[in-house]
Amino acid sequence: MKISLRQILADSHVAAVAIAFLLLWSLDGLFGALWLPLSRIIDILVAAVAILDVPYFSRILTTADRLNLIVVGGYLYLASASFFAAWALSHWVYGAGPLRSLFSYGKTNRRGHV
Repeated sequence: MKISLRQILADSHVAAVAIAFLLLWSLDGLFGALWLPLSRIIDILVAAVAILDVPYFSRILTTADRLNLIVVGGYLYLASASFFAAWALSHWVYGAGPLRSLFSYGKTNRRGHV
């Protein structure tokens, strides 16, 4: 009897753990991408409250702004690539999306050990 790689991954914990880690990496990339713009918005709001007026900001992108955009783009790329990898692996192994496959895996594979 020949067992396929898909069946071996479905029977073991490897696929579920890989999907969980890929989803965590995609969330990490999403938070990394949102951190720089949100911190800049918070800085502008704090300055506006401190001076009780609208603070001056340049409308031209500086070198630091361009580098921040490149960093944000890199984080978004990593987040989307990790999510697509989790989606592809879960569809290949379980035939469902990543969250649905993890929920169904958790319900069907409960054992008495921790």
